Amino acid sequence: MGQLFLHLQFKIFSMKLFFSILSFFIVGFSNAQIMPLPLIANNNSYPTTINADASMDFKSMTYGQEPGTHPAIKSDFTFNFSNTTPYSIQFIFNKSFNGYSGMGFIGFTNAADGLSYSPGSFMFYQFDNGSIRNYIADEYNGGNIIYNNAIGFSLETSYQITTTYDGTKWKHYINGNLSSTVINNSSWSASAKLMLGNNGNFSNVALDEVRFWDKALTADEIANNWNTPLTGYESGLKVYYNFNNQGYPAANNSKINFLKDQTPSNHKGFFYNMPLSEDRNNFVIDKAQFVYADYSASLAYNDKLVIHLDANNLDSYPGTGQGSVLIPSGYVWHDLSSIQSLNFSNSINYNKIAAPILIADGGRSLFIQNIYGRTNLNTGITGNASKTIEAWVKFNTLDHNSVVSIGNIADYDLFEMAAVNNKLVLNIGASLSSNLNIKSTSTLTTNKWYHVVITYNLNFGVSSSVSYGAFRIYINGVKDNDYFISHGAGNDNIDLTRVNATNTNIYVGNSLSPFNGKLGILKVYRRELKANEILDKYNATKSRFGY
Repeated sequence: MGQLFLHLQFKIFSMKLFFSILSFFIVGFSNAQIMPLPLIANNNSYPTTINADASMDFKSMTYGQEPGTHPAIKSDFTFNFSNTTPYSIQFIFNKSFNGYSGMGFIGFTNAADGLSYSPGSFMFYQFDNGSIRNYIADEYNGGNIIYNNAIGFSLETSYQITTTYDGTKWKHYINGNLSSTVINNSSWSASAKLMLGNNGNFSNVALDEVRFWDKALTADEIANNWNTPLTGYESGLKVYYNFNNQGYPAANNSKINFLKDQTPSNHKGFFYNMPLSEDRNNFVIDKAQFVYADYSASLAYNDKLVIHLDANNLDSYPGTGQGSVLIPSGYVWHDLSSIQSLNFSNSINYNKIAAPILIADGGRSLFIQNIYGRTNLNTGITGNASKTIEAWVKFNTLDHNSVVSIGNIADYDLFEMAAVNNKLVLNIGASLSSNLNIKSTSTLTTNKWYHVVITYNLNFGVSSSVSYGAFRIYINGVKDNDYFISHGAGNDNIDLTRVNATNTNIYVGNSLSPFNGKLGILKVYRRELKANEILDKYNATKSRFGY
């Protein structure tokens, strides 16, 4: 019996080796199927396919460590400070224990080693008997108090700090609320590098959502962003570390070489005295979740995402278009930030599974031809609730080609993105040939990637000149057409008061038409994306698709 078991194990190993070698040969062909994730080498330990919201823990667990041996991250981002130069810094912190005064944890330094806060510190934050002080240049003996000693900060509680300087005064905010204002009465300047943690003393915090701006954020901007993740492409944002999707909390992340900046500037943060392989000095459970009003939304960048699918995330689609015991099934496309998945079938009745092909077009994308997709869960979008569908699509045909839809195929129930007669169509009717749809003014072509977005918001008292409301079509980041233009020209027969969607699954292709083309990214939101957000999302991903 033992010999039989060993024989079977050897056969399984041999078959695995065969398929592994075969995969290496396949990947060499243009637009060929992509190797599964375990065969991909990555020079920053984890590829960008990791979806794990995390924070960075800097606490020094052992007192008595020598100066210069405490955990820190040294960024290559430098800023030229002066008493007339505006800036803003934002971060979330969570204090794990009370300790001595002088526990610095974030700031800028011009020290020779690029790490120490003192000597050579310029601007930094530290705890001082329960309060936070923000020190600038030679203010070490005073500093700007951010929070009153009498109130203090609770242990294991997350707080968001924003400090703005407009050239004359500092304003300190806690969780979006103004805490103190300090007038500047001195001149100073320095060129200093961003540092997280403290290589010169103990640190007792986990940090998250670290952002630096070259402008003084307004009260309105702070109210809108203090508890909301960013895209990385916001105006004035110079560096942004959110610690997400780079390593697993409390896991062995020791092969990670640097922390990734989420802005296009790509300022790397290098680790010092951080083994990244134990619970301390490591990626830890996301502390931002305790600041965001809607944690389930924060897992999807606070966008109220119903589903987020990206073919570039190999973990989300482990198959290669084949299903077997040894090669994982390619019948399901997973949303790694939720429990939503897109299941594929070659029948509109979903009674026979099918597998799209993962190919190397648009970074990576799924080639779908006469295959139907349906999510495992409903969207939760009902009635006349706001909604958005966003996708990167390459069409094989531009006539009666249904991309994505929600709702039932009935007038005023459906919300569908499709292509008809070389136009992108936002359809809400039971037929693609009805006039319950809005067509793009642009003419599309096959075999070309497009970033396409359709939105809806029950807001029909506004005009086309504003950036929101009713039905809208965007192509490559720019609004192409909307209800106000279309309806005013007599090109549709939509009555906004009748919109009443049913809570359904999300569909790729439907009984009106199967989808025929390639999908690189697919997102559905329970809200209307605004014009500036859509442009930011296009800019953030366009290089991957050849723009």
